[in-house]
Amino acid sequence: MRYIIKCDDYVLHDSKNQILKVGNPKLNLELNKNGTLTFTIHNNHPYFDKINKLRSIISVYQDNKILFKGRVLDDTTNIYKSKNITVEGIRAYLLDSIYRPFTYQGDIPEFLENIIDSHNSQVEDFQKFKLGEITVTDPNNYINRSSIEYLTSLEVIESRLIDTHGGYLIVRYEEDGNYLDYLSDFPYTSTQVIEFAVNLANLSQKVDGTGIKTGIIPLGAKLQDSEGNDTDERLTIKSVNDDKDFLIDEETAKIYGKIFEVVTWDDVTLPQNLLTKAKQYLADNIMFLITIDVSAIDLGTLSKDVSSFRIGEYVRIKINPHGINKVYLLKKLSIDIENPAKTQIQLGSSFKSLTDVSVGQSGIANDLITRVGTIETHYVPNQEMSGIVNEKIETSSFISQLPENIMLQVSQNYIKQSDFTQYQSQVSSQFTQTANDFTMQFTEIISQMDGLDSETKQQFNEIIKYIRFVDGNIILGQAGNPLLLKISNDRISFISNNLEIAYMSEGKLYIKDGEFLNSLQLGNFTFEPRNNGNLSFYKNRG
Repeated sequence: MRYIIKCDDYVLHDSKNQILKVGNPKLNLELNKNGTLTFTIHNNHPYFDKINKLRSIISVYQDNKILFKGRVLDDTTNIYKSKNITVEGIRAYLLDSIYRPFTYQGDIPEFLENIIDSHNSQVEDFQKFKLGEITVTDPNNYINRSSIEYLTSLEVIESRLIDTHGGYLIVRYEEDGNYLDYLSDFPYTSTQVIEFAVNLANLSQKVDGTGIKTGIIPLGAKLQDSEGNDTDERLTIKSVNDDKDFLIDEETAKIYGKIFEVVTWDDVTLPQNLLTKAKQYLADNIMFLITIDVSAIDLGTLSKDVSSFRIGEYVRIKINPHGINKVYLLKKLSIDIENPAKTQIQLGSSFKSLTDVSVGQSGIANDLITRVGTIETHYVPNQEMSGIVNEKIETSSFISQLPENIMLQVSQNYIKQSDFTQYQSQVSSQFTQTANDFTMQFTEIISQMDGLDSETKQQFNEIIKYIRFVDGNIILGQAGNPLLLKISNDRISFISNNLEIAYMSEGKLYIKDGEFLNSLQLGNFTFEPRNNGNLSFYKNRG
């Protein structure tokens, strides 16, 4: 894997070039964060003086893909006249413009477009963004937003959109400019799987009860006087809730006590809509928030035959001791560009539970997260597999050192989902070479799930077949089947339970025991059983 760091058009670092290097480059990417890049550049670097604070655009490439663009935020010169550089992602350009006090009523795409247009009108061309894909929606296709403060463009987006509707603000780098996408979710699923004793580094769980509320006082938009001016009073639910302005969950209150919260929806103008939102909010906040964080090592940094993790991808995790076999969103990616084997990822998933159960008991294996995504693969033939086992030892204590063999595994998933059926097929090929033999193993996993009337049924089948080359012989078989076929220079052998039961050599078949269910023909003569149990022997005519 090749990493390149550029300052505008100048190459500062190239992992395949021994001259163009910077010291200790580390890239940190996180969803809904600007991202940072840090490195040290020595004063004898040919492009030491090409870095201009805040103006130069620093880009990080992984092979041919842009992972990051940013601007130099600060630099510190040490005693050796080297500079320690900190770069922040260009998403921070949204901090450079001010959105004046406003009142807005309309849908989300138009509001975000207004913010971007306002930003672009205040900044230089290199700081501008184009409106990208927007998949976050409001149930009513209507929002009411206002502010009397002078906020940065990023503050408006975060406080008036992300905080209320969720989603992810992502910078997408294209040839014709930088796009801002506002996504409710991500469509991609990584083909690399995190497994216990393979690339799992750490697993942690946090059970948080600080957000539990058993009662709520919901408030809506400000009421208006006869002249249409806003008053200090707000809409309540009294008119549609038996003259009570609050809701309470009696069963939960018996357990945890009565814990009230005031929640305001500025864009709700009808009492019934306010009651609906209040009920949903209360249902979401009478439960514990359980957060699962997983750290893992990216095996894609060790081999091009394994696809690397990408920020915003979903990654499958298989951890049998904790009963986990689900997909989680990759929220944080930390790349050590100088030593990619130390690259770490952070995945997280939060869900609500009425009880503070543990990871092993929480039912994570029972559809905690249900997701089918687009599979994106990056397989490229690799000629440098001999060092992979050793590199794994350096990066994960879960991988035992196997000096007697070299193993390469390539897999590909296919997932398809319709209204009532989810179908998943995984085909995996594994090649293992030792000093004495070479094994090709083919694994096919098929998973079929049908869901009708809220009932889910899963069918699962796994078939492992292999071809092995040993001392000039070819052995074909299937895992769990005692029957093997062995092809040698002078014979083809049929082996059952490690014993040769028959073989072919020099045009003849040799077999210890035989059973013919219908008839036996030898040249022009045939042995054939009769219906009465006797045996006929006759010469064939013609």
